[in-house]
Amino acid sequence: MIKIVRIRTRKGLEGYTGSYLQKKLSKLLGYYYSDGATGKVSFKFKNRQVWRKAKPQLKKESHSKCAYCEADTAVVAHGDVEHFRPKSEYWWLAYCYDNYTFSCQVCNQVYKGDNFFVSGPKLPSPVVPPILPTDSNALAQLIKSLCPDPVTSSDLDVSGLFLVEDANLLNPYLNDPELDFSWDPKPATKEVWLVSNSTARSTRVVDAAVDMLGLNREELLRLRWNAYYELETLALVFQGANFTVEKRKDLLARVRLHASDDKPFAGMKRYFLREWGLLD
Repeated sequence: MIKIVRIRTRKGLEGYTGSYLQKKLSKLLGYYYSDGATGKVSFKFKNRQVWRKAKPQLKKESHSKCAYCEADTAVVAHGDVEHFRPKSEYWWLAYCYDNYTFSCQVCNQVYKGDNFFVSGPKLPSPVVPPILPTDSNALAQLIKSLCPDPVTSSDLDVSGLFLVEDANLLNPYLNDPELDFSWDPKPATKEVWLVSNSTARSTRVVDAAVDMLGLNREELLRLRWNAYYELETLALVFQGANFTVEKRKDLLARVRLHASDDKPFAGMKRYFLREWGLLD
């Protein structure tokens, strides 16, 4: 897992901003009020096409990799639009673009599902007025309080809204997983395991990633080993070669290219490059 940058352009977020977003949230509020505002609303999100439209943009943001396991989605499974905070519990965020990630089906459907745990105060279900506002401006303000507009909001705005929960699972858009994730190669079994760096926070978020996403599942252990072994071979060639200064500079750049954001398991690769003194 690596830090991902949200691309906030109106064209890329078409359908999740402005009047389009208001229309979708108005429909959700309609469900809420039709149930008598009991707070125990059963939301049935049957039309998945609504968030499927976000997939191309999300895929672009995560470099066609699963935002969680960092495997190429063409290898592990086709990608899903994944609700970071499950829509079954956070119903008002069902159409919130800032609640979406691009995830492989294994991380999303086999492991994560509706699981979500926090260490801070949980976001409460929104307090809404007893009657749905009929005034368009009042309705717009209510909707704005429920769900951030992805174009007019900033990462700082979203951080202030979501980070208060201190979710056990890292959000790659709001957190930098490389600060907490460490990696342990096992030559005997040809595996690379995700491990904590022994701090309390690292242990908590790594345990969540392993339990909720299966980031130490068997197929990932093997795929990461293959990537690690190739990188280690390149590093050994670089460290042992007797090249000119210019040639060494060029070779080092090529080695680092294997750990760029668009490459599978970039976070793991950068960890080892730092361990070997090949990356600051």
